[in-house]
Amino acid sequence: MAKVLIADDEPDVLLIVSERLRRNGHEVEYAPDGNQAIQKADQGTYDLFIFDIRMPGHTGYEVCEHVKNSEKNAQTPVLLISAFPEEKAKWRQSKADAFLAKPFETKHLIAKVDQLLHKISNGKPRDPETS
Repeated sequence: MAKVLIADDEPDVLLIVSERLRRNGHEVEYAPDGNQAIQKADQGTYDLFIFDIRMPGHTGYEVCEHVKNSEKNAQTPVLLISAFPEEKAKWRQSKADAFLAKPFETKHLIAKVDQLLHKISNGKPRDPETS
């Protein structure tokens, strides 16, 4: 289906999210920090990015800004995730397409991923009502 890059400094989150996405037919690559996320985004081709907001190297906001400013990835949707409640309002100031608060049920993650992939295939803008 889709090729997804996940960046999160929590190994358990990487494992759970990548396993669930793979079970749903997606190809998954991951990065344990913002530096590696930028490197992989620059070198690879992805259909969706999932970035934790608070991680070492570069924050999810910084990685998002980097990919959205690149010609290659400008239209690729970005889902930001965070365990910090204050980020729910703050993410809207970024170039991200959606936000999901941790902890989340994997069914909510899959629904959000499917929604973003569907929107990009239909050329629709970011979701202002995302949770």
